[in-house]
Amino acid sequence: MGTGTLTIYSASAGSGKTFRLAGIYLSQLFKPGNNYRKILAVTFTNKATAEMKSRILEQLYNLASGKQSEYLPDLVRETGRSEDIIRREAGSILKSILHDFSRFSVSTIDAFFQKVLRSFTREAGLHSGFNIELDHSQILSSAIDKMIASSADDQELQEWLREYVMANLEQEKNWNLKQGIVRLSEELFREKFKILSENDVDKLRDKKFLLGYITNISSFITRFEQSLVDFGKKCENILSQNSVTEEMFYRKGNGIPAFIRSLIAGRTDPPLNAVMEIMKDPPRWSTGAPSTQLQNAIRSGLEETLKAALAFYEKNRTGYLTARVIKSNIYTLGILADVLNEVRLTATSENSFLLSDAGEVLSLITRGDQAPFIYEKIGNRYENYMIDEFQDTSILQWKNFYPLINNSMGEGYDNLVVGDIKQSIYRWRNSDWQILGRMKEEDVDQKRILSKPLTTNWRSLSEIIRFNNSLFSLIPAQIQESFPENQLPFSFTDLYSEAVQDDPRKGSGGYVRLEFIDNEHDSSEDDSGDEKSKNKRSFNDIVLEKLPDVIREIQSYGYSASDIGILVRERKEGEAVLRRMVDHSSNTTTEDKTRFNYNVVSNDSLTLSNSHVINFIVAVIKLLNDTDDQIAGAEMLRFFMLSRGMKNAGSVPLYKGSREDKSTEYYPAGTPEFLDRTRYINLFDAVENIIQHFDLGDSPFNVAYLNTFQDLIINFPGSRTTDFDTFLEWWEMTGSSKSVILPDNQDAARVFTIHKSKGLEFKVVILPFLSWELDHGSFKQPVLWVRPDKPPFNDLGLVPVRYSPGLADTFFAEEYYIEKCSSYLDNLNLLYVAMTRATDALYGFLPAIQKKSGNSISDLIRNAFASDKNLAGERGIVLRNFYNDDQKLFELGKMPVATVRPAIRNEIILKDYKVSKKPDSLRLRLHGENYFLFRKEEIRQKINYGKLMHEVFEGIDQKEDIPRILKRLIIEGKLSVSESDVLEKKIMSLISSLPVSEWFDKGNRVMREAEIILPSGKTRRPDRIILRNDRTVLIDFKFGEENAHYAGQLREYREILLKMGYKNIDSFIWYVDNNKIVTV
Repeated sequence: MGTGTLTIYSASAGSGKTFRLAGIYLSQLFKPGNNYRKILAVTFTNKATAEMKSRILEQLYNLASGKQSEYLPDLVRETGRSEDIIRREAGSILKSILHDFSRFSVSTIDAFFQKVLRSFTREAGLHSGFNIELDHSQILSSAIDKMIASSADDQELQEWLREYVMANLEQEKNWNLKQGIVRLSEELFREKFKILSENDVDKLRDKKFLLGYITNISSFITRFEQSLVDFGKKCENILSQNSVTEEMFYRKGNGIPAFIRSLIAGRTDPPLNAVMEIMKDPPRWSTGAPSTQLQNAIRSGLEETLKAALAFYEKNRTGYLTARVIKSNIYTLGILADVLNEVRLTATSENSFLLSDAGEVLSLITRGDQAPFIYEKIGNRYENYMIDEFQDTSILQWKNFYPLINNSMGEGYDNLVVGDIKQSIYRWRNSDWQILGRMKEEDVDQKRILSKPLTTNWRSLSEIIRFNNSLFSLIPAQIQESFPENQLPFSFTDLYSEAVQDDPRKGSGGYVRLEFIDNEHDSSEDDSGDEKSKNKRSFNDIVLEKLPDVIREIQSYGYSASDIGILVRERKEGEAVLRRMVDHSSNTTTEDKTRFNYNVVSNDSLTLSNSHVINFIVAVIKLLNDTDDQIAGAEMLRFFMLSRGMKNAGSVPLYKGSREDKSTEYYPAGTPEFLDRTRYINLFDAVENIIQHFDLGDSPFNVAYLNTFQDLIINFPGSRTTDFDTFLEWWEMTGSSKSVILPDNQDAARVFTIHKSKGLEFKVVILPFLSWELDHGSFKQPVLWVRPDKPPFNDLGLVPVRYSPGLADTFFAEEYYIEKCSSYLDNLNLLYVAMTRATDALYGFLPAIQKKSGNSISDLIRNAFASDKNLAGERGIVLRNFYNDDQKLFELGKMPVATVRPAIRNEIILKDYKVSKKPDSLRLRLHGENYFLFRKEEIRQKINYGKLMHEVFEGIDQKEDIPRILKRLIIEGKLSVSESDVLEKKIMSLISSLPVSEWFDKGNRVMREAEIILPSGKTRRPDRIILRNDRTVLIDFKFGEENAHYAGQLREYREILLKMGYKNIDSFIWYVDNNKIVTV
């Protein structure tokens, strides 16, 4: 069998990689034997998967129906078949795929791994029917709560938590216990933690070892600081003995005296230049000739002591700073093993599997050459693999895929990966572009591993291509030059060596306009006339003010609002754009709104937590959950007024007495009674009732939010309960960040974060805030897992440290510079993605004032515009030639005139939210396994009635427990309030007469569903065993017809209890519905 290949397609933005991928897939389909079953194509988003499936099916349909297909010439050439044969076979292939769609394997990489995982349920130690948990945040929060609670019975853990809190207070960190643990515990779900060796993880579990490690680190810190203090005190004594004053020194009190004071205080700041003057030859001690007293002090040991202090400092400072950064996170590290254990227990108890664990589990299952075994388990055998967006692959994902691809190549089949390091922007999601980088650099031999760059830009017009060719030739070189060579872990210029693209049009067309904005001052002054009191308008404010003008200008060239994409770095910037455009649309003239479309939409910005009506509903749920929650009561009133658009919402007092007075004025009549009733019903129905009672569904603006919110509530439970408390915890951790999903066909400009825009294109792109930093901000410092290689730090294999510039002075300087350069690359790649989305025109705004750091995107672009170099040759330009320094404006090309397209409106507008009325014929099944038919409230019509009744009696020791257990079943959605009322009356009636009433007396010791393990290993579980006054009562509840088999079962229970030593046993079968008691 021939040698198979792996082809690496390096696909720069707009180079037609989706077209190429679909074309290769289509050509493989024309091989014999239902070849679509043997091809696996994976992408990284559901949208990309849907687009690729749609493209393949559409092209097969075009071929089969005689329509034009852009793939036909390539298929004729590659297959050697005639056009007629290809069209005939396309119809047959299309029919086969549609009738066997589950084997049409185009999926996301996560979906494929889930498929494999479900085939290995037993090997992975999972239960059948497990839930895939996409978001680990709630399980993590719950696990940390349980871990903290368990410390009450775990003295070692309790002591560790106490030390953790004390260490945080000493380091002036956040005092919030849980918040700090959550922050570092997020590392449990990152691949750098998951690929730790078992030995490393074992050390984290060993708290005695960790305490010893901390003791050694703390001793190292203490010894260093005490040594400096000793040096300082010795110098101070010498100065005192020789009557030396500060004025006698060079730089007086700011020189050596200041250094001695810092030594005595235990400060570890580097010595100033004035201090280092004494290390020169000749040394400099004073401005002129040293005084007699100073000379005597120098001879008495001052020079020797200071030089010894400086030498000690220089020798040990790196180790000291290393110890400090390790210690700052070490106490949290000791808790990670406990958190990890609780996460596993919590997931298991909920029969859930964390998607973030899939790669780790599969790597254990698939290690070694087990491809045939994997194919056997998943019921499908793949011969060809195609991986899109390969630069976003993680280490574990590639580790899991490699055995399959290697097996395919070994059997002579061809495979491909498509990626672009310049578009790697998901490193925070475990993606690792270096996998692609190493393959291209080390593995390509153009025989077995092939490299084929796609160098033509089919997306953008010529001027945009030339602009980007030039810009992304200059900027990587600028960054490269800003680092000393020994600090560069990789070459920016090499990574961007394929940034220069060919222009298939070889002409003009396209428009680029980038404007630098000065911060402006409002001309108005306050009453004092003080010039300093003028209001400063920020860069962001000025850009937001200009946006409507830009929208007007673009539309004046014939473009529609839906042709425009507004790309931002962060979600909050998108929200600001949205607010600005809504405000302008509300306040502009009717004529202006008639001529121009200012509609702007954004999935990122329409978060549920931004909706007043949703915040009101959540506040009501909080109050239902805790009637004493005064903050919830205040939020409820404030958000209700805001949702109604009441102008005085911000001025109404929210303290308790005044709020209660106002609530009767604003809320509908009967609200207190409504809240009291709603407290005892399930979550979905509670929200439906809230919407109806407060008339929240009447406003068209609220409809999308309400529909999305209720969809989330229906899908919320999974394996969890649906009580208010669980929901509120989920809302705080996860739900509040969910967004309204909008259709794509609206005639409105769309706002995206740059991350979300990847893979998209727009006729016109606006980049309003080209101002982000290249390095991590002070509030977004990631955790680096570093491996110390010097004692005593290397006793622990791997330690977490926070990224900061201070790491450059520790033993982790190499790791610091790797992360710094990686951050620079991330942000450069973001700029590349943003700049390459436009087909026709590109607008952008940048701050004119250079940032203090000099390391922002705007600084890079400014420097590129100042350069007279053209590193892109004939495919680029000298950017400086198109920059007007007076106007602070870069302008290239002319704005194209768009062809006006007729607007196509195909939409359904929901003007209000329809509250479910629960008709007799249809009742929504909420959470539980069972439900009542809503007819005459007859409980005997209950499906699985016996199971529900068993659950009721399982929770009752005495009659006072009945309301509590029924309330829980209401909250869980298993009973309605009316059904509960009927059931409570029935049970109370049943247990009110002898002998049943004695079975529910307060003095009984009750064992409910107690499991008895037999010598054979089998188990038995009687419904109820009651111990009282040396007597044992054995009861079996039955809720159906009488059956002689039940008596035999009860006799077996009785014999078992006698063998266990129980005496005086009375045993009964209670047929509850008929209230009939049978003595056995």
